[in-house]
Amino acid sequence: MASTQLATLTQSARAQTGLGVMGLLLVLTAFGILGIVGLKAIPAYIEFYTIETTIKRIAIDPMMQTDNDRRAAFDRQMQVDYIKTLQGRDLLIGNGLITVQYEKRIPLLSNVTLLIDFDASSEH
Repeated sequence: MASTQLATLTQSARAQTGLGVMGLLLVLTAFGILGIVGLKAIPAYIEFYTIETTIKRIAIDPMMQTDNDRRAAFDRQMQVDYIKTLQGRDLLIGNGLITVQYEKRIPLLSNVTLLIDFDASSEH
């Protein structure tokens, strides 16, 4: 009777294998890499939303009469927000719509770079 109980315990212990040390290390490594990429990408997205908000505000401002006024206002706001990615000359202005497309390259390792394409518009 005791030997059958011991055999049953041994079989159930083998059947209940979980995440081993190597599996845990692989999962933690994957989360670590994703976390590092995410933390490096967050500033680029904050910058994008700042640019998009500025473009939308400038597009509806009644004081901006000419395209040059809009570009100058954009340049001033980018200086205030300390954003050097774009300048007013990069804006595409036409028919009351302001758009800009740009790329942001974020170095991850010595030869690995994250490339993000942004497309901001004053369209609602």
